[in-house]
Amino acid sequence: MLKRLTERHPVLTVILLMLITLSPMMALRDYTPSNELRYLSIVDEALEDGHTLAFTNHGQDYADKPPLYFWLMMVCKMLFGGHCMYALSLLSFIPACIIIAVMDKWLRSAFPEGYTSGQRAGAALMLATTGLFLGMTVFLRMDMLMCMWIVLALWTFWKWDNGIGKEGSHRLLLPVYTFLALFTKGPVGILVPPVSIIVYLAASRRWKDIGKYLGVVFWGILAVLCAVWFTGVFLEGGAGYLKNLLFHQTVDRAVNSFHHKAPFWYYLGIIWAVMAPWCLATVPSLVSGLLKKREGDNPSEYERLLALTGIAGFVMLSCFSSKLAIYLAPIFPFAVYLWPAIVRRKGWNGWHSAAITVPSALAIVLGLVAALVSFICMIMPKLPDFVNFPFLKSPLILSAGILLAYGGIKALLCRAKEREAWEKPVIAVSTVILLAIFLISFKMPAINDYIGYAGVCKLVPEEGTVYTLQVHRPENMDVYLGREVYDFGKDTESLLFLAPEEGTLIMPLKALGDSERLGAFVEDLEVQYCGPYAVYQLAPHKRQRRSR
Repeated sequence: MLKRLTERHPVLTVILLMLITLSPMMALRDYTPSNELRYLSIVDEALEDGHTLAFTNHGQDYADKPPLYFWLMMVCKMLFGGHCMYALSLLSFIPACIIIAVMDKWLRSAFPEGYTSGQRAGAALMLATTGLFLGMTVFLRMDMLMCMWIVLALWTFWKWDNGIGKEGSHRLLLPVYTFLALFTKGPVGILVPPVSIIVYLAASRRWKDIGKYLGVVFWGILAVLCAVWFTGVFLEGGAGYLKNLLFHQTVDRAVNSFHHKAPFWYYLGIIWAVMAPWCLATVPSLVSGLLKKREGDNPSEYERLLALTGIAGFVMLSCFSSKLAIYLAPIFPFAVYLWPAIVRRKGWNGWHSAAITVPSALAIVLGLVAALVSFICMIMPKLPDFVNFPFLKSPLILSAGILLAYGGIKALLCRAKEREAWEKPVIAVSTVILLAIFLISFKMPAINDYIGYAGVCKLVPEEGTVYTLQVHRPENMDVYLGREVYDFGKDTESLLFLAPEEGTLIMPLKALGDSERLGAFVEDLEVQYCGPYAVYQLAPHKRQRRSR
């Protein structure tokens, strides 16, 4: 039955595999403080204050992101009566599955009957396990939802340009999808589809067609939708908030960023890491998709559109002052789905062989290292406690490492047996990556103390002031605590000067090594430990030390 399902519905099988293997992670993981916990705090404030377009974070305007993703988070909280990690993770997981399904349909549309079920499953798994795409599938960020709208916009353009479907529907959907990309994450969403279309048509010397696809209807619909949005923002947040949204968070970030500033060449190096383990296949594909192997072997229009979309997006993002690895997300689907088309046109060669062999060998090495570390920690149980990573002594991590190594070995055997069957080693490695995540997910309750603040906040009494020192973005602990946190940042001297005698102090264990006076201040206080953090009760009558 499984074999029949895989042969008839390979992409559906991949999506089901993703759902089964990633669900434990989605259900058991804690929120990260950098963005996820902040989003929850923003949503809490919006629901409490009745905001729908102009958001605040601890009373300060938060015009960094458009409202669509926050609306979905607000709906989830109202439906579940609180913040449900699994439900919120679906806001990334479902768009990821839609992207995979659309790209598969696009591939089959460009090359009818050109790919086997195994090759389609291999391409889907390659995208599903590509670096940050895999991370974005479960983490709470707007990027995956924005990528979905971008893919849908360019897929609509492709159908329209190739006479597939109704032109009237495409004419309306193209600007609507583009606006939704903008409404999800910001300027990148509204830039990628039209820039890609313009570059593609210009490269094809079809200048007159630019007005056909990006004419009055396209810009008119965008203008109307933006006008409605901006009017609502002005009425709710005022002129200052609207100016922040339109200029400070767009032009200022692009020209001279106040956050995540990096040089032009930043992405040239980081792209290999974010698209691992398949970077040797996907990154060169962006260029190879435009090159012909011999006379008469011209790239298909499918290859040219995907390659030009990836290259145009890469260059555009490199020109912006603000840079983060995750900003490359819109490139991922196009780079991955170029690979099957390029292999089909150019035939198997040394580059293709290395692109599959290296990830297979890497899976073996990483798997064996993980298994060895876990095994050593199991036979020397005091070692992980000494380095403060007790979760390492787990048979689940040992099993995940062995499984990963097995998948790499199987992939290499497939390569040796069927040299040009690229999909088989890809399926082997990708499947064990997902299965390894599935096993490790059940250790998340122990790992959560190192990635989030839920465990720390459980140690804080229901009343009293909460102080933090050298804690990353602690202000959003209010999601758990229900009250504001007094943060000293990295200013140890201010804490010692104030010397609070009541409340709770949270700080990382490593902070004790920075100051002898700080160690003396907390020496006799009651303390509990949670992962890398120490939670001190400042009440002067509590002088007995105890551990969690």
